[in-house]
Amino acid sequence: MTTDLALLTTAAEEWDKAAKDFEKVQKAYDGQVRNVAVDGSWTGVARTFAEMANKQTYEQFSAAAKEARALASLLRDAHAQFTDLRGKLKAQVAKAEEAGMKVSDDGTARFDFEKADKALANAARHDPDLHTTESNWSKSIGDLVQAFDDADQGVKLALTAAAQDSDPLDGFDHGFNAKAEGDIEKVEGRRQAELARLSHWDDKQLAEMQRLQRDNKNSAEFSQTFLAELGADKTIDYANRLRGLTSGDKKQEYEQLQNSLATNIASATRDANSPFYEKWREDLRKAGTKNYGSKTDPYYGYQSFVSLMEHHDRYGKQFLHDLGNDIIDTEKKDKDIWTQWRRHPGIASDPLDHLLGIMGKDPATATSFLDPGTDGKNDHLKYLLKDRDWPKIALNGPGALLSQDDPAARIGLGAALEAAATGEVPGAKHALGGHTEAEARVMHDTLRTLNEGGKGDKLPATLRAPLGNMLTDYTTDTHEILSRTNEDYKKLGEEGGVWKDGNTVRMAVHKDDLVKIMRGVADDPTAYASMYNAERQYAADTLVRVPFNGNPDDRAAVIEAASSVYGFYDGVSSDVVFDKRDKAIQWARDVSHAVTGTSGAALNFVPAKIGGEDTPKGVKIGADVLNRITDFAMYEWTKEQISEASQAAGEQNRAEFNHGQRQVDSLIVEWGAKNDHKATDGLVRHLVGSGQERHDSARNEAFIALDREK
Repeated sequence: MTTDLALLTTAAEEWDKAAKDFEKVQKAYDGQVRNVAVDGSWTGVARTFAEMANKQTYEQFSAAAKEARALASLLRDAHAQFTDLRGKLKAQVAKAEEAGMKVSDDGTARFDFEKADKALANAARHDPDLHTTESNWSKSIGDLVQAFDDADQGVKLALTAAAQDSDPLDGFDHGFNAKAEGDIEKVEGRRQAELARLSHWDDKQLAEMQRLQRDNKNSAEFSQTFLAELGADKTIDYANRLRGLTSGDKKQEYEQLQNSLATNIASATRDANSPFYEKWREDLRKAGTKNYGSKTDPYYGYQSFVSLMEHHDRYGKQFLHDLGNDIIDTEKKDKDIWTQWRRHPGIASDPLDHLLGIMGKDPATATSFLDPGTDGKNDHLKYLLKDRDWPKIALNGPGALLSQDDPAARIGLGAALEAAATGEVPGAKHALGGHTEAEARVMHDTLRTLNEGGKGDKLPATLRAPLGNMLTDYTTDTHEILSRTNEDYKKLGEEGGVWKDGNTVRMAVHKDDLVKIMRGVADDPTAYASMYNAERQYAADTLVRVPFNGNPDDRAAVIEAASSVYGFYDGVSSDVVFDKRDKAIQWARDVSHAVTGTSGAALNFVPAKIGGEDTPKGVKIGADVLNRITDFAMYEWTKEQISEASQAAGEQNRAEFNHGQRQVDSLIVEWGAKNDHKATDGLVRHLVGSGQERHDSARNEAFIALDREK
């Protein structure tokens, strides 16, 4: 805290002067001594040996200047690091003191009872969390002291390395360093590579490796130097060895090194224009297809490398794109390369799917990787959804080699699809809608491609939940598609499309494509419930946007639209219970449980927000609108759903599945109540059931789309 750090820059200036002095003497030596052996005035054996010796001496002057400048650079680097860290340390101590702490010379924080007034001191004595508070302040200060010490150790390492003889075999004992490095991070990167190559590590070496990683966790120079020195092949070998040690008695230490290695990859590859990047990528292409297992039980570099990457989640977009393209190129040349012969714990059997899972944590990257583009030239989405031969699990059958689908296949693809189409990290709470054109293109092409050949109702199990979340996020579009009244959506025909409507991006597919995908999602009750719940709330939104006592045509339009949408949902629901038969009631219970479990959480839609300048005059918008008009008789709703499920398993009852229309009728009653109309009022009674015809026709269209007769 008290050292005069300016002395470091003073010393650096002296080393710069020393470098100039060496060069000055070198010039004099060259002209007055070395020149004698090369100007032709001296001949013979002695001259030959003199010329060799003089050349070495001349080179030592160059090495001395190089070493001096490296030392100057290192000292300036040290000054910058120490000044920054001490500033942070002083600031943290000041914060602790402002919070009433007294910080001792060793960095321990204790509540300062002497400075506190009587009331505050008394409160502190009776505070059960005082010790925890003191410990937290002490730890925050201790972490900065540790960071300072880590940096200091790095400076020591670099200064020591700079002062080494660069060529011990040149005949000069303790010669100068012609290869002296003036960048601390690069010196540390080389040291880390040197340690990583060792076959095993003792406690001292392990501690040094951890220190090097702590000190350089955000340094691209360190990471690039470390990985370049190690090479892609040895990096994967190092990762394999670390993974094998994470089950031992130093599990935590090796897991930290694993995480740090993944961080190194992220920081080293973030700049795709750096000299390091393309060379590393080319090196990785070779190592990625190398077999690190055996001939009978292989596993390849890309599998191990992507598994390592899963220990970090903030990679550069270009690196993820390039790596994805390289893996695709690899598997197109050998479609069986990722066949799983035996499970290798901690190694991804399908590196592309796991890489897609990493992209799923970065929506912008996932979108750009999967977006077909306005010209349709990017075929990643088509390849993954249609053309790819997904890796199998090999089995030894009786007298034959068999294979089966991997039950975990497409988990990463599902995450990437959801992130790409919604612009959100899967599982994150967000307002529904508000998409970019690229996101909407991913959604549109996903729905269209999955239903090619009418197979959308038979989705892979691992895609049902992501597709359900995606459809939930596009409720503002799916409502319009299924309403069958919006000409902007209808005029695009079977192909559908993506377009801008003012500042809003809209997406349309043919209703049959949508119904098929809805049916595929419905095999996951929770995913289907998410869609259903979003539609309940959005349908309610469309109603309350229209004045209840206003234009009858506007009122009828929103009611019929909601009835149509629910007709399609009823068609899908009845098809599920028909298919499941004996399990229909349990499916209905699962859906009902999921819907009622989330019904209290109000969903927000973009751009369809209630209130503000978009709200028509005469619409009553109160503070309770966030709860919408969906808070009605959920217990009765559940009973009805299960009752109809038990009856609709028979073909003759499928056409009588009216649960959705009763949902609309209940919404109408609540809508009226919000506008001071009782359920027994003539207007409410007239509106209840007014959308039945639209509901029934939509339900029948759903049956046709699902290849069922009504």
